[in-house]
Amino acid sequence: MDQQTAFRRAEKQYKVRDGLLDWSTVIDLSASSHTEGVHELCLAHDLCSPSALPFQLFTRTRPRAFTIDGHPGLIIIPNPFTDEAQRWLARKCLCDCTKPPNRTNLDPFFELPSTSLFTLASESNDTTRPQCLIDSRVLSDSFDSTVTKPKDTFYSQPASPRALLDRLRWCTLGWQYNWTTKLYDLGVSEFDPELNELMQAIAVAITNPTREAANSRSDNTYDGTQYESHAGIINYYDERATMAGHVDKTEENMDAPLISFNVGLDCVYLIGGTTRDTVPTPVLLRSGDVLAMCGESRLAYHGVPKILANTSPACLTDLDAGNNDVVAGKYPQWQYFAPYLSTHRVNCNARKCL
Repeated sequence: MDQQTAFRRAEKQYKVRDGLLDWSTVIDLSASSHTEGVHELCLAHDLCSPSALPFQLFTRTRPRAFTIDGHPGLIIIPNPFTDEAQRWLARKCLCDCTKPPNRTNLDPFFELPSTSLFTLASESNDTTRPQCLIDSRVLSDSFDSTVTKPKDTFYSQPASPRALLDRLRWCTLGWQYNWTTKLYDLGVSEFDPELNELMQAIAVAITNPTREAANSRSDNTYDGTQYESHAGIINYYDERATMAGHVDKTEENMDAPLISFNVGLDCVYLIGGTTRDTVPTPVLLRSGDVLAMCGESRLAYHGVPKILANTSPACLTDLDAGNNDVVAGKYPQWQYFAPYLSTHRVNCNARKCL
């Protein structure tokens, strides 16, 4: 007898090789016609770019938005960002947010410097610069004895920034999440102010949307003007990575939406119900897509069983795409971002904790 949950069966179904994936079951919101059960929403508020940014974040103030039957409170906005904004988000997530005091999955094992790994890895391509190695903590007195020592010897010896960048899986923003205790008990850093303003703008825009069909109702009654990003996680997926089904429920405030955006490779995203026994719905998320889990969907199981290779848009993968961006001078040249974004998906999510 099959003892697997419905969510687990779906995860296995969509982990298959690309050529074997049954696309007829996956909802693609960028398609010209949508699957039965998909409903377009009318946003009641404008999606406004933060005034301090010297470029336009969004292509329109009232982008298209959708929800899906069986998942009340789930709101998806297919890529509302300009090309320059997507590149800005990638720069923020790879360079600004990975620096201390924010923590990454590598911090327990290496003495990470104040400069981001991505910047150091980019500089290592310059043969005129001295090449650096980053020391391991594992065999030193600075290693936290409560952390399990990894069996992989990679973590016990100095490593180059490029090698470490290949093993970067996540970083935490704002309130620092402890993956062992499942609590925010590792201190507090400032949530990136510009990303917080972006999340606040999204929260306002998705307040009290209505469905286009008759007998419409709101899929999110939370007042977005009260939203503030207290904590967040940025996940870095390579082409083989997955995210197992889970529920985000550590936060005291479960009324405010959990908001996320994606840049880079497309993925199959599963959204289920409040137990693993609910059959989840597969949705194709593309670069730039915004997803908000509001209301009942805030407690829904969700996960990513499949990253789709060779799907990043040209605005990210062209080697010279970002050379003329307003903020280009503050970061490594775009020729270093393009190869990474050709083979990775970056997902940033934020939540209000109180």
